[in-house]
Amino acid sequence: MTMTGAARVILVANQKGGVGKSTTVAAVAEMIATAGKRGRRVLVVDGDPQANVTMEDLGVEGDQGRSLAATLQFGQPLAPVRDVRAHLDVIAGGPQLAVVGAAAHLMSENGIDMATNLQTQLEALCAAEGYDVVLIDSGPGDVPLLDTYLSVANYLLIPTRDDQASLGGVERLARRFWRARKRGASIELLGVLLFQVNQQATKRNEEVLGQVKEMLDGSGTEPFDVVIRSNPAAAVDMRNLHKTAGELVALAHDERRSRLSKLRKGEKPQRSMWASDPTGLAADYQELVRQIVARLVRYESLAATAQERVG
Repeated sequence: MTMTGAARVILVANQKGGVGKSTTVAAVAEMIATAGKRGRRVLVVDGDPQANVTMEDLGVEGDQGRSLAATLQFGQPLAPVRDVRAHLDVIAGGPQLAVVGAAAHLMSENGIDMATNLQTQLEALCAAEGYDVVLIDSGPGDVPLLDTYLSVANYLLIPTRDDQASLGGVERLARRFWRARKRGASIELLGVLLFQVNQQATKRNEEVLGQVKEMLDGSGTEPFDVVIRSNPAAAVDMRNLHKTAGELVALAHDERRSRLSKLRKGEKPQRSMWASDPTGLAADYQELVRQIVARLVRYESLAATAQERVG
């Protein structure tokens, strides 16, 4: 079971929290939605009970996860929060999803298939709204929810930090990925992304990438070449101001202009953000988006070739 149709459904997951899942979803979604003159239609599905991408990253109040919970439990239509950004809609996460996760075993015993419910309604919404890309953000702890998302998504992107606990989360997720594949999911591994790393620690980064490659052995993919640099000030700004890395660049530019204007007038400027120059961080995400698109094109080209041979 996997999504069909025009939309590419990318699950962003790791079975360890605090590794950049929500930040990556928000940054990638915003950049794809605003790329070029016309952008692309993007839907973010916040599948995490903590709702970080909904509330902290994109600044949306949401519905506490009620719409998504009702879809998973009862097959009700999804209700997106529209126009969170240009061309970008959100299915809000929240604590109602924790209730669904806790009741998953009971639902299964009563013939309720969360994956089928989600796939049916997601396909209907994508057909109605014309989304080009769907990004699903998953929580680290709810295994029944994670298995549902693995069954529905086309691709899996795994962010991780370079510590052993985070890499352990990658290894556990890799096992669930292969289990989902054995059960019939046609999800492909898009790649593993090193998040919030010291770019100067080249030897350490090479060692970590070597460990990741061993975990990916047999998956047919490589870790992403780009890494997301550590920028603590920008990380604080993004969450406090509900801005993505790309949006932070424009905000920093506006703040510099405002500070210069006030200094010329003899006024004392006020700081609204901590990061002085988030352009490097935004460039990392821009390169990640470029590599994501390139891998999607490669996968789709291979799938088309395989289909032609079968035909």
